[in-house]
Amino acid sequence: MHEGSIDWKHIAEDDFNRVVEALLMRKYHHPPKSTVEVIDGRGGDGGIDVAVYVEDKIKEIFQLKHFPEGFSGGFRDSRRKQIKKSFDTAWTNHKPPLWTLVVPSNPTVQEGKHISGLSKGKTVKATIWGIARLDSELAYHPDLLSAATRNPLLEALRTIGQEPAALVDSSDLSKRAIELHKLAAGRSLYWDVDFQVSAHGVTEIYRAKDPRAEELEPLGFNFTLKTNTFGLKQDIQRVLDFGARRHLTIPGAAVEGFNAVGPEWFQKDGAIERLEIRAADQLPADQQISVTLEFLDEDGYTRSSHQGMMHAKSVGGRGVAFLAKFYGMLELDAEIPNAISEPGRFDLSIAFAHSRVSDAQETLQLLGDFESGCVLQVLFEERKFIKGLAAGNSQQSDQSMELVDRSMELLVEDLGVLEKKLNAKFRVPSEISHRKRAMLRVARLLMEGKATWMPPGTSLTGTLSGKSADGLRMLLSGGCAITTPIPAFVLKIQGSSFNLGPAVLYHPRTVVRDAAEVTVAFETGTAAGKEVVIDPQGEQLIWVMPGNNFKEGLPETVAWDLPGISMPSVEHKDLPPGPADL
Repeated sequence: MHEGSIDWKHIAEDDFNRVVEALLMRKYHHPPKSTVEVIDGRGGDGGIDVAVYVEDKIKEIFQLKHFPEGFSGGFRDSRRKQIKKSFDTAWTNHKPPLWTLVVPSNPTVQEGKHISGLSKGKTVKATIWGIARLDSELAYHPDLLSAATRNPLLEALRTIGQEPAALVDSSDLSKRAIELHKLAAGRSLYWDVDFQVSAHGVTEIYRAKDPRAEELEPLGFNFTLKTNTFGLKQDIQRVLDFGARRHLTIPGAAVEGFNAVGPEWFQKDGAIERLEIRAADQLPADQQISVTLEFLDEDGYTRSSHQGMMHAKSVGGRGVAFLAKFYGMLELDAEIPNAISEPGRFDLSIAFAHSRVSDAQETLQLLGDFESGCVLQVLFEERKFIKGLAAGNSQQSDQSMELVDRSMELLVEDLGVLEKKLNAKFRVPSEISHRKRAMLRVARLLMEGKATWMPPGTSLTGTLSGKSADGLRMLLSGGCAITTPIPAFVLKIQGSSFNLGPAVLYHPRTVVRDAAEVTVAFETGTAAGKEVVIDPQGEQLIWVMPGNNFKEGLPETVAWDLPGISMPSVEHKDLPPGPADL
């Protein structure tokens, strides 16, 4: 190789294979739309060196042949025989629509005809890539070309004359940084590097250009964790075993004896501020993979299933792992060991706030299924991936039960009932006051035809007509029991007002607030239109029943006992004895 371009005629076979493989990975590997598989080892490969898959089917096969002299003249018979054998094997085993020979030479006219003639009578197009096509493709990926032609000595000499240059123009710094980034990216066919410079030092971020980067050019770190870092040690071990789905930060203060190992351009040692192991970018929405959790009955039939989307995945030394989200609120972090005898691990996390009530209900059902002890089957894109027992009585069951407290379960349950009764859609609130929470339960009970009690602090408000009545005079003179039919019991929830229908309110002892002022208003003839507030006395709550028909007796009265919300004691002696009392 020489500066700026690849000397294909004199390139070593290993270098030729590495460059072409990296180029094909960059050009065609765009999962899940298309993927590339590079076969390790020449010969014995079923007629494939590099295969391009589209929707899990081979779309094109590339056969790499290190024939810098071509396959004419003295090389004609032996090399054309090799090419035909590779083509015939590929066609027999895989029936690809496209088959391409890649060589480090430009084909002659006769060589081109020989390749196209291989496909005669077959539904395959055979083509050839030579120097011109390789140079053209590499021009779209200058970092690959730079890595393939890198000469550290020339780069150092070229840079020496530039660094002292003054940053005169406002764009000089950006230009210099961009050129430096290109230089850094050109050090490797497989790794790119981003960097940040601040008063605290330089931060380097390494990203794989090629999905095989860690295999073909491994990068690593050696260090010793100091004492009192048990939790950090566990986190690091999980990354080593199953890969990184989330960022992991290792503080420099927690390590000693740090050094980076790998190719020469990567090696370094000394103190560090921190080491971050970053997860791969989440899969774009159009590339996420459907995940189905099926819970099977004792006969092997599906008793329930839940569908989610995988948005991150990783691979480690012990197995694979993935992150999948269900119902937009429950995230499953699954670790699947390669060894069938080893147990897998499922970690769950939930964020109920602002989720749709229907999604929250499905999530609670999923948690219940995890606790059931049924056989769990995991499918990716409708294909079975793993099968085993759900949590049952294991540690996983304990975790899923702890994720949701009883108060959240009841809140979701109440909102679900109200959605159906009111033909509405609600979301789970991030927070809710005790009074509003109690009112949701009151509304549910009324909608179910039951009587209950209003929350503490509830008063009755009305507008005076100006005419005095016996009941009102009794209230003004010292208080009494009150029964108040109302034509519309209104529930205000998440910005909307719902009419639950007529209701009757009752309390055994109430008084008029500011009774003296109301009495004066009657005496002076100014009572009409005045608002009056009637307050219940003592700790007894106001009793409420749905409807206004008392002839068939009173409905069942149910307390709205809710976890974490105190309710004053209620006794049946404080209820109206019967319809006549109302």
